[in-house]
Amino acid sequence: MYTKSITIATLCLASTADAFTIGSAPRTAPSVQTRKLHARTSSTSTTTRTIRSTFALSMAEADADDEIQRLKSMAAKLRADAAILEAEKAQQLADAAEKVFRKFDTNQDGQITEDELKAGLEKALKMELSEKRVQELIKEFDASGDGALQIDEFVGVDQFRNRLEALSREEKRLASEAKKTAQKESDAAAMQLAKSEILNDGAPTTSDKVLSVLPYLVSFGN
Repeated sequence: MYTKSITIATLCLASTADAFTIGSAPRTAPSVQTRKLHARTSSTSTTTRTIRSTFALSMAEADADDEIQRLKSMAAKLRADAAILEAEKAQQLADAAEKVFRKFDTNQDGQITEDELKAGLEKALKMELSEKRVQELIKEFDASGDGALQIDEFVGVDQFRNRLEALSREEKRLASEAKKTAQKESDAAAMQLAKSEILNDGAPTTSDKVLSVLPYLVSFGN
């Protein structure tokens, strides 16, 4: 009886030891199937991130394309508005020029002669114009060459004024250059006269004086 108790107790202790050993054993490595599952999960996650990035990039590109298209549309509208304004301005200038043309064309024959242009500009500009100056205007703007201005050749008072001012500036420039040239010729003649006096060692004769200023007179006459 006593022996059986010891044996039973020994078996219980052994069973308890085996159970403790099994419970405290280290974890085994994951199986191949588990690793494959983890690999598939990781690949799926990477693919999802790639899809999201691609989608975000596509949306950004679409937004950029929309912005570019919007800017192009705005630029086209601005060009159209500018063209409309230019057309309106041109029409206003044409209407104003036609109105002035009708005033200048006193006999209403559809063309402006030199006399009509002269009278019209003198009245509009409140200044007298020489016939030469009016002829220069006719010559410059008379595209048909018939000696008169038609409605399509009439440029308006402002452009006539600008051209007259340009002609006046050109005449002043030419006059200034002629004056400078005459002064140079005069100085050269005086120097030549001084040299002649030195060489002749006496007072110049009337003939000498005439000959010394002859180049100046010829140049001035030209």
